[in-house]
Amino acid sequence: MSHANGGVIAAIEASGPQASVAVGRRDAGVHVEPVAASLRHHDDLMPALARAFEAIGASPGDLEEVRVSTGPGGFTGLRIAVATAKMLALATGCRLVAVPESLAAARAAEEIAPGPMCVCLAGKGGQYWSCLDPTDQPFVGQLMSAKELASESARRGIGRIVLTQPAERSADLVGAAQAAGLRLLVVDPGAANVWEAGAGLAALGMWADPAALCPLYPREPEAVRLWREKRSRSGSAGP
Repeated sequence: MSHANGGVIAAIEASGPQASVAVGRRDAGVHVEPVAASLRHHDDLMPALARAFEAIGASPGDLEEVRVSTGPGGFTGLRIAVATAKMLALATGCRLVAVPESLAAARAAEEIAPGPMCVCLAGKGGQYWSCLDPTDQPFVGQLMSAKELASESARRGIGRIVLTQPAERSADLVGAAQAAGLRLLVVDPGAANVWEAGAGLAALGMWADPAALCPLYPREPEAVRLWREKRSRSGSAGP
């Protein structure tokens, strides 16, 4: 399949509650368009892309690349964002860049203050998907407790913990960071950060296969966990 050559690049960020898209031309300005909040889970994503294309006088047929955050993040938002990026790549022949959310969050943090950091995503049940210095190893992450990640960050000389969810929902992490003398920085990565992070990956030729692209989920979906528990309580056999 030949690649589109219209020189237009799109970025999609729907890992968190504030989804957005960015569309622009290489070496030119980027138009960022918010995705309207909806009870139907980002049903404004495609309209937002259409508005962004219109704002720069382009169309999906002009796409050269699409860059999408692959998470971790919200289950439904990630599924829709990844499916949309795959559809655009397959329909237009443009290249696809899979951007780890840890790298997009690191870009957002660097805009505030550069330096080594531990990025913490998808906190739940006392565990966080933790990436130690994601600018070095953007694909390396593991589930860690607040105490574990604060201790490991301090041991490695990483002075900042970057969090992508409200601090009030992460009291254990706030306490662990304070006890270890680490700075806690809360960021909300947007499509512009995905655009920037994706540019670095594209420069390295790190293209994704649309057919193989999947969101990154650090733990099984809550619905699956509850289904397994229910079957276990009922004594039902299953896979």
